[in-house]
Amino acid sequence: MSTKIIAVGNQKGGVGKTTTAITLGHYFAQHGQHVLIVDLDSQGHSALGLGQKPDNGLLRLLVNKEPIDEIVVTVRDNLDIITNDHTAEAVKAYAFQATFREYMIGTALENVDYDLILLDMPPSSNVLHVSALVASDYLLIPAIMDFLALEGVTKILGTSYALKSFPNVIPPTVLGVLPTMVERVTSETSAIINKLEEPIGSQYLLPSVPVDTKIREASHRGLSIWEHAPRARAAVGYKNGSERKSQNSLGLSGGYLHA
Repeated sequence: MSTKIIAVGNQKGGVGKTTTAITLGHYFAQHGQHVLIVDLDSQGHSALGLGQKPDNGLLRLLVNKEPIDEIVVTVRDNLDIITNDHTAEAVKAYAFQATFREYMIGTALENVDYDLILLDMPPSSNVLHVSALVASDYLLIPAIMDFLALEGVTKILGTSYALKSFPNVIPPTVLGVLPTMVERVTSETSAIINKLEEPIGSQYLLPSVPVDTKIREASHRGLSIWEHAPRARAAVGYKNGSERKSQNSLGLSGGYLHA
């Protein structure tokens, strides 16, 4: 089976990209998949969220061209990470001047021995952001339900579709928009959902992840939600009266299990 690469991105910060990458990555690792998370954001939150100190792994991969086996850090069974830190600015400066810079992440990840790679993307549309989309088979877009978030979703969709102009590039398949940190359904939330459905279609709007303090607690402790509170609402979803097809394996709706 070939490696599948999923970009977890939105051109707006604070929408749950890192939490989504960590949560899905650890879930699949627990279920027998060999998973790699690549942190492309200079804040290094993917490493911190798994109890690992950020370092210059991305610089070593993309700039120094070191073998990936010497860079990855194993943080859980079946789960590795390439960390990132303040040297991300040096990486961006290098990438901006590099030949074939749009292909550099895909080239660096060729022939790696993983079932699944999750790219935790930076919010801004810089060269690493574009290179990550070029490298990816799929795109998952976490988004909070406010009108400002609509702009981030439409921008990353526009950036992705623009890749058709690149030679030999197929834009990643959109898995969907994942509403995160949803407190309750209000008239504003419904209006945002309706607005989102216009550019992407209702079939691409995934069941939401409810707001849950357990997610924040897990992050502060360097744990995934599956370690800290595996039955939390954000993890497994919530009860509602929706049709069977919109329920997950526990008969609930939403949560990262649904995603």
